[in-house]
Amino acid sequence: MFSIYDIFYLTFFNSSFSRSEDFLLGTYIRTWPLGDTEEEISKGIYWKGDDLNLKRVYKLNIAFGLIRNGSEIFIPDVELGFDLKSEVKKLKEKYKDLKVIISVGGWGAEGFSDMANDPKLRAEFCANAKKMILDYDFDGIDIDWEYPVGPDWELPIKTRPEDRENYVILLKELRDMLSNLSEITGKNYVLSVAVPASPWFLQKNDVVAVSKIVDHLKIMSYDYYGAWSSTTGHHANLYNNPKDPAWGGWSTDQAVKLYLNVVPSEKIWVGVPFYGRGWKGVKNENNGLFQPYEESIDAISWDKIKELINNGKFKRYWDDVAKAPYLFDGDTFITYMDKEALDYVIDYVKRYKLGGIFAWEYAHDMKGELLEYISSKR
Repeated sequence: MFSIYDIFYLTFFNSSFSRSEDFLLGTYIRTWPLGDTEEEISKGIYWKGDDLNLKRVYKLNIAFGLIRNGSEIFIPDVELGFDLKSEVKKLKEKYKDLKVIISVGGWGAEGFSDMANDPKLRAEFCANAKKMILDYDFDGIDIDWEYPVGPDWELPIKTRPEDRENYVILLKELRDMLSNLSEITGKNYVLSVAVPASPWFLQKNDVVAVSKIVDHLKIMSYDYYGAWSSTTGHHANLYNNPKDPAWGGWSTDQAVKLYLNVVPSEKIWVGVPFYGRGWKGVKNENNGLFQPYEESIDAISWDKIKELINNGKFKRYWDDVAKAPYLFDGDTFITYMDKEALDYVIDYVKRYKLGGIFAWEYAHDMKGELLEYISSKR
């Protein structure tokens, strides 16, 4: 006999994957002001639904809702005046098939471990999630708990060994809530999770149980390199370059294959970044790749990377082993993803029959150029 989870799974995937596309496409979009720097963000300019290009996009994740008072879900910039509800309404009127999902969590988002460990707080959280879904006409919820149980290195949030079991229980209770809500509204609601592209997560968490509950797992296949790294490197390479000095290197291919061992391929979504990372004072050898540096640079949007390419100061290089581009001007190195790199990811997703591609995040590419490019290849 089918459980309620099996019934929802069959209903959702029979309807979703009867479409003509090879994979589904999604993107996150921020709830805080636009811009890369503190100065830009301080201007308080938010995105408008009329300005977004989401044609043929299946899912838009609103990032992020946070947890406070044990179980309450809130969006800080909504409380500061961002009229998110109005913008979501505009999007849903313009794109009739678009799923708009509330993502709860994000890096450094506290409250999950205590909430999931308390049956009363879990029930309140599910009720609050239901209320938010109805208030905003959202189409589901995405849990970006970063991370349950936690790796061996220190996280900025509380974790406990019981997170392994509580993570699964929380997701089951959210699925129950969404299934019950479906009976009332007649709509199918999405439940998804964001997961790291790292082996430790599968070792410490019951990913098999999680995969049986959620509609898809979004692998955050980026940030392999950054300010924490001892050298420059690729932050979203598809394949591993054996010359990579960091732990022998890591890649999206390696991460996906770990998950394919325990998760159905159609439930796996691959993440692509619409931003780059950079370093200054880079040693001028090997075109700056895998070299020591003096200073790191914060995330750089695709919009700004295009400007750097067009002004002619930087030269673009291509690592054909890793299938990753980078820029170097003799001092500054920038790792990023462009259309050529996306082509390889798209082919990879099709080859392994993965469920989708998602981007972090739309505000780094406000014209929707890369998102539209991915969509054109489906």
